[in-house]
Amino acid sequence: MTDEGTLSGKVGRALRWSTTGTVVVRLGNLGLGIVIARIVSPEEFGLYAIALTVQSVVMALADLGLSADLVRSPDFQRRTGPVAILGLVTGGTLTVITALSAPALASAMGGPGAAGPIAILAATFLLAGIGVVPFATLQRNLDQRGLFRSTALDFGVGAVVTLAFAAFGYGLVGLAVGRVAGQACGVAMQFWLTRTRLRLSWDRTVARSVLAFGLPVAAANLLSWVLLSVDRVVLGNTAGAVALGFYVLAANISTWPMTLVGQALRSVTLPAFSQVRERARAALVPLLGPVWWAVAAAAAMLAALAHPVVVLVYGSRWEPAAQILVPLAVVGAVRVIADVLAGYLYALGRSRGVLVVQIVWLAALVPATVVGARTGGSIGVAVAQAAVAVGVLVPAYLVLLRRSRDEVGALAWALTVPAVAAVASVAAGMLAADRVENALLGGLLAGGVTLVLYAASTLAWVRPRWRAARTALDGPAEPDAGTDAEPEATDQTPDLLPDAVPAARPRGTTS
Repeated sequence: MTDEGTLSGKVGRALRWSTTGTVVVRLGNLGLGIVIARIVSPEEFGLYAIALTVQSVVMALADLGLSADLVRSPDFQRRTGPVAILGLVTGGTLTVITALSAPALASAMGGPGAAGPIAILAATFLLAGIGVVPFATLQRNLDQRGLFRSTALDFGVGAVVTLAFAAFGYGLVGLAVGRVAGQACGVAMQFWLTRTRLRLSWDRTVARSVLAFGLPVAAANLLSWVLLSVDRVVLGNTAGAVALGFYVLAANISTWPMTLVGQALRSVTLPAFSQVRERARAALVPLLGPVWWAVAAAAAMLAALAHPVVVLVYGSRWEPAAQILVPLAVVGAVRVIADVLAGYLYALGRSRGVLVVQIVWLAALVPATVVGARTGGSIGVAVAQAAVAVGVLVPAYLVLLRRSRDEVGALAWALTVPAVAAVASVAAGMLAADRVENALLGGLLAGGVTLVLYAASTLAWVRPRWRAARTALDGPAEPDAGTDAEPEATDQTPDLLPDAVPAARPRGTTS
């Protein structure tokens, strides 16, 4: 069998296409945003941002974990009919409710003028429900090339429609209509790529198991929005707008490499673990080590290059954000690895466990950020975030995995070696930077020293683990996914982050 025919080959190909798609879409969003900003007024852009926020929050509920359930379940064909009905009912209901309540939602968000765009964007929930089966099919087959094609069509159509409306003076409406038109074309492309039709059938047993798995996923998706905003809310109320501005800038920068790595991993983690379900337990440690090695490298480079990145991109007046970026790089890295662990648990049907971890994370994060904001301002909040991520989030997942002492030790070792090497390399890089008077050159030197030391100290450790990861993926083939065996969709034990959710359908590419 060729390398491309093995599961590890499919995963590698999917990662390449997912990374390419993420880069292309983000660059496209940047370019479109620049053009739109020159056409529409700041007020219109702000109103659309309100509408898009409402749409994003409601979309977190629209999926109900349906696509993740289809990706992970071995009895795929049996579940498509009930899932399609649940998707239509959920999406249609949310569309009607959101459209009717658009004026109230817009007023509550402080922008009554956003009512129209909110009502238009409500149609995306119905489109999401219609497209749940073909999207899950592409995810299940690790067909990231197909998802890239549908996302590219989505973006292209949305951009053309938006610019056409804006050219005739309807910029605000055009932004919303373009989003709906783009998603409609993207969903149609997914149906065409998978050669599927909208097939509706009902099975009460299947529907019950789908909801038992999916409702905790929907709750986790909604909770992730709280986790995203709690630090900003606390900091804005305790330290003021200036500290919040530096913090938000650093937080945005910290998402650059982690979003790229995290989205690529999130797109393949759930289907990959689902395809090796019977040996997923044995595959987790071999896979986790190399993944964490790459993520820790990205975090180390971001921390070491914090000063030159901030100053070169945003200017010297934003220099205080560089210090905030260092601990936030740690937070971003931990969130990516939490995505991998969440995907593993979702593949085993343990969605309630992921929700419990998020609740524990939030319960620890709120008081920690309050203390951090009062004692250290924006830097204190960033350090509190990192401390909770390392001291609460990671141990919570290790407890949830409930493995033997040897397995927990192996997992901890797989996380510890790259982490220690990354911290030591960044520290050495910063010591080297202190010997250079020019801060910008010192930052670049810190990045170079960090990269060399990290690679030199970990390559010998990670190489055999890459081979072990491929072996874990390319074990004995699993039975065909078309059987009628009913998996247990509820948690076997009583049991993160916008990023710790199963791979979700593209929710719009317009900035």
